[in-house]
Amino acid sequence: MFPSLCEVSTDQLKEAVKKLLQFLHETLQISGAHTVDFYTQDIWKKLVAVSPETVLSAFSKHNGTSHHIGKEVPELSSIFSNQQLVNIEAFVEASHSHSLVNMGICTSVDELLEALAVHKAGSPDLKTDQFMNDKKSHEVLIMSQLVQSIANICGVKQVIDLGAGKGYLSSYLSMKYNLKVYGIDSSDTNTDGANRRNQKLKKYWKTYKTDAREVSKAQESDQNKDCLLPNYSCQEVNTDREIPKPKSCFPKLEESSISNDLKSINVSEWKRDQENYQRTLQPADSDRSSPFLDILPADAVEEQTFSKSVHKSLSEQEKEQRKMENISIKEQRGSRVYLPLTCKITVETELSEIIEDLEESIMVGLHTCGDLAPNTLRIFTAKPEIKAVCSVGCCYHLLSEEFESPEEEITVTTWGFPMSIHLKESSWFFGRNARMSACLALERVAVGQGLATESLFYRAVLQVILKDCFSVTQSDKRVGKIFSKSGNFTEYVRKSLKKLGHDDSELSDMEIMEYFEKYKPRKNEMEAFNMLKVLLAPCIEALILLDRLLYLKEQNNLAWSGLVKLFDPVKSPRCYAVVSMKKV
Repeated sequence: MFPSLCEVSTDQLKEAVKKLLQFLHETLQISGAHTVDFYTQDIWKKLVAVSPETVLSAFSKHNGTSHHIGKEVPELSSIFSNQQLVNIEAFVEASHSHSLVNMGICTSVDELLEALAVHKAGSPDLKTDQFMNDKKSHEVLIMSQLVQSIANICGVKQVIDLGAGKGYLSSYLSMKYNLKVYGIDSSDTNTDGANRRNQKLKKYWKTYKTDAREVSKAQESDQNKDCLLPNYSCQEVNTDREIPKPKSCFPKLEESSISNDLKSINVSEWKRDQENYQRTLQPADSDRSSPFLDILPADAVEEQTFSKSVHKSLSEQEKEQRKMENISIKEQRGSRVYLPLTCKITVETELSEIIEDLEESIMVGLHTCGDLAPNTLRIFTAKPEIKAVCSVGCCYHLLSEEFESPEEEITVTTWGFPMSIHLKESSWFFGRNARMSACLALERVAVGQGLATESLFYRAVLQVILKDCFSVTQSDKRVGKIFSKSGNFTEYVRKSLKKLGHDDSELSDMEIMEYFEKYKPRKNEMEAFNMLKVLLAPCIEALILLDRLLYLKEQNNLAWSGLVKLFDPVKSPRCYAVVSMKKV
């Protein structure tokens, strides 16, 4: 389908998985260790035969990451002896070699866009920093361009955004790229928030419009020519000049709290609500001097309370006139709309029951949690109307694993991991602790961001107190976010004991601090051990994502499938997208 784009073969994937499994099997005792039990089970002495200083020095020396494509991978026998880590340099080399970035399996987003014949115009994107933080803006700008280009080559104009959350990606796709987007989320709060955010966006663009009226007619004409929303194509919007910002009337776009009396949208009421909504919409402004207004959908979702107040103030004749105008607007701009819906999506979900005008679509997901990411791929392969998928998963610790607890009687039929027949045959599983390790961000830690060592240290010492003073040996109970609410270790322990149902009066402040002073010299052991887990995080993530790609390779109706590195991993640690397109 794309002659210029290399595709990894199934045999290459299986070979990579084989080597990765061998490495992960030897290192699972490290990634699967529970930090809470670090001191009670003397994990450092049990698993590591080098000093903490040696580990921290090796991590610092390599800056967390390095380039290893084509380099020979150290033998496991040189890394471990009697189940203990004995060679930290070889461990670092091996862990880097078994990460996606060094396997030579991923496709860069630039390569994929070039293969899809996307030509960047060189002009800046629509400014998103007024209603998104830097991380979200980075993600939305890059992913929306890829989604648009895939939709274009597949000949579709409808997008289904699973786990749409606050609707940032959905809103941007509909506003900039003239796509009809359905943002589906299981949370009423997220759906309500998306509705309110659409209203805020309209106010944002209207503010720009008011300010733009001060610009000369010649400038306005030039801006409209340069900034008009493009027709359905791969070309980027060409905006060569900045539009002046309002001085003091610029609206704040921070998310407001959701009012308790706002009705949540659900599937059964959606059709009725939309019909009522269409009757009460205001017409688009005739003066569209601002390019931002050209980009905003005329039929963007409004709050029901606002619509009802407009309805009451209009005469019957005006209502009918408004209705006819909006029908005309919808015909002209029917494809450019974003509709948030509340529904829990499963593999068995019939999309046509949720989306009345379902047509050929691309399915997307930006940081879909746990099992929703693999289920997005299953829906894609099962539904003929879904022509392509672009899925970025997250929250690996929430994945369900088929072989994690084989002795338990579980009624689950669709598991998050593994997906592929190849990995199912091995009955491989990680366990929750290792999946938690996969959520660590190596690149962020390498630049001094990420690990909350102090809070982990507090929790590990607390576990020693629980074992010694209250005979608690299990570490499955959680104390929550007490660390951030505590001024010192003594306060942390007392609050934690009360939450766990223990009498903190049995311990004096002096006794509590004795534990703290005893383990404080060993704090560097925990810091070094967490660095080992950080180094293994990309390897665990690699197997999860390779399993998803293998699953797609096992299907017979797909034109191209691959793992695409979309984002800067420092800005967005879960930076890999699973992308696939069906045969025409």
